[in-house]
Amino acid sequence: MQAAVVLMSRAPVAGKTKTRLESHLKSKECAELHQAFLKDINSKFLNLKKIYSRLDLYLSFTPTDNKDLFSGIIDQEFIRISQRGSDLGERMYNAVADAYQKSNLPVIVTGSDLPLLDIDIFAEALAGLKERDIVIGPSEDGGYYLLGMQKPEKSLFDFKNWGSDSVLEQTIREASRHNLKIHFLPEISDVDTFKELLELRAKLINKSIDPNYPKHTKDLIDQIFHYE
Repeated sequence: MQAAVVLMSRAPVAGKTKTRLESHLKSKECAELHQAFLKDINSKFLNLKKIYSRLDLYLSFTPTDNKDLFSGIIDQEFIRISQRGSDLGERMYNAVADAYQKSNLPVIVTGSDLPLLDIDIFAEALAGLKERDIVIGPSEDGGYYLLGMQKPEKSLFDFKNWGSDSVLEQTIREASRHNLKIHFLPEISDVDTFKELLELRAKLINKSIDPNYPKHTKDLIDQIFHYE
């Protein structure tokens, strides 16, 4: 399977990222946690690239003048494309369209705050695109953590309420309206709140260690909680 994979992320700058965690963490710790997430998903994508005949990797970043902040975190294998648009939907569509234009391949777009996103899920997403028009990975908050498509479908991004819990529902409705066949992935959650961070900590303790284990995330969480 050949595809383009787009990782969307803001720069891991203190006070500008994972701010909902500042209820319990220092802004510097929030930025360091985001960096750890990025390092781990970077490793997973590079491992995935070894498996498939062609997997073009992209980093869609913001702000546009912070590209250098990803040096040493995201491998140069990822082609840098700056985010463009007035809202999340427009930025996502532009990222998908840019990657499609450059690679002329099906595109998968995902975010950076998913340390438990298993490499097998990406493999399933790639397989799903062989049989379906789009692939959706539902998240527990009513949105999605991954969206794959054979080609850019602008209608799937034309929503105004991206902060609501109805994004997934709207996406499915719009896909059905355009007769797009969907393959659904397992539901998982991202890490935005302190409660979700505590849940992640517990899962990492019990998770078996393999080449795709989120080591940077585990080490940083241990440092934050002084876990022995």
